[in-house]
Amino acid sequence: MKRRRVFILVIILLFSLSTITSASQTINKEEAIKIAVEENSELNKLRKEVERTEAQLKEAKGAFYPTLDLGSNYTRSGEESQVGASKDNYSVSLNLKQPLFKAGQLRSAYEIAKNNLRISKLQLEQKKEEVIYQVLEEYYNILKIKETVDLRKQQADQNKEYVKVAEVNKEVGISTRSDLLQAKVSYNQAQQELLIAKNNLETAKLALKNTLNMTDDVELKISDALNWQEAEFKMEDVYDYALHNKSTFKLLDLREENAKLNLKNKKNSNIYPEISLNAGYEASDDKLTVSDGDWQTTLSFSYNLFNGGRDKQQEKQLKKALEKLKIDQQQSKKDIRLSIKTTLLNLRAAKERINLNKLNLKQAQENLKNNELKFKEGIISSLDLLDVQTTYQQVQIQYYQAIYDYNLAVAELNKVIGKITEEAK
Repeated sequence: MKRRRVFILVIILLFSLSTITSASQTINKEEAIKIAVEENSELNKLRKEVERTEAQLKEAKGAFYPTLDLGSNYTRSGEESQVGASKDNYSVSLNLKQPLFKAGQLRSAYEIAKNNLRISKLQLEQKKEEVIYQVLEEYYNILKIKETVDLRKQQADQNKEYVKVAEVNKEVGISTRSDLLQAKVSYNQAQQELLIAKNNLETAKLALKNTLNMTDDVELKISDALNWQEAEFKMEDVYDYALHNKSTFKLLDLREENAKLNLKNKKNSNIYPEISLNAGYEASDDKLTVSDGDWQTTLSFSYNLFNGGRDKQQEKQLKKALEKLKIDQQQSKKDIRLSIKTTLLNLRAAKERINLNKLNLKQAQENLKNNELKFKEGIISSLDLLDVQTTYQQVQIQYYQAIYDYNLAVAELNKVIGKITEEAK
């Protein structure tokens, strides 16, 4: 009995450990993007829309084929209509309808359905670009804040050592009580700033977990570090890439094509008639049978002579919609070009800030070490040292911010030109 209890306790312990392990997840940038693309609810809704438009395309294709209907009726009379006639009547019918000429309406409907399928796929691609950019923005923010947490921890450790040095210097008489108190106050402030940085890190992780559709109890760990890799972009090259790959332009082209098809369809319906073939067979008897029936074949012809000018007005509306799309195309090209120019300027500025802050960081670090030696020797006060330390920390934070801005500008440029989805491959 005792061994059984021990066995149960071991099983419970193993289960608890496995639960703890499963609640922690370490990911890198590529894995974060992959999870978001697979789990994002908005993307999943657009995938359903793609499936819906696929069904619509199949429906449009089915309109080319004839319609064949089979029907049957049974009628029971209260009295015999004729002497010796049966009260029961059975009828069977078979009807076929085939459009022969509809002024190109069926072909236009099919082409529009094909374009609508492409449009739904491009809308899915657009949303995917937005989701990937959001993941990168939140991911780079976490990396930046992680560096800030390490910086604040380093600051707190340094200030703790400054307190010890101030205590020793006060005992040997080379510093004042005021220096010691200032060192202690700065140490307490550094601890508070460390707590704020840790809280900011958890908040940033919550935002990313929400984008990745993770539960709050998952302990998210990031395996990457904050770094940057210089990339070269030329204005005309990236603009040309955008013209050929940006989903916005492809969507406008498809919508223009649909507008032209609708306009052509309306013009043809005003000019040409509609012709269809109807054929049927019907048999009726006092018992269920398909023999001794009658065939009927009808060739239908329909032509619109006058409907109060509505067709002309509809045609005018379609022309104006097409003109509006062409204006949208031109404006979109201007907007994309402006976005590319702005992002390239941001890239260049971030790169210059990185290089400048890297140089400042080296100088600020050397200056901090020199002043730490002076503080130990009692040459300067704790307030003088803390001013130097604050400058060093500000340069570090500016350096992290510049790297974050550069990485985000690269992601934004790739999003503008339609290249960001390559991050998911």
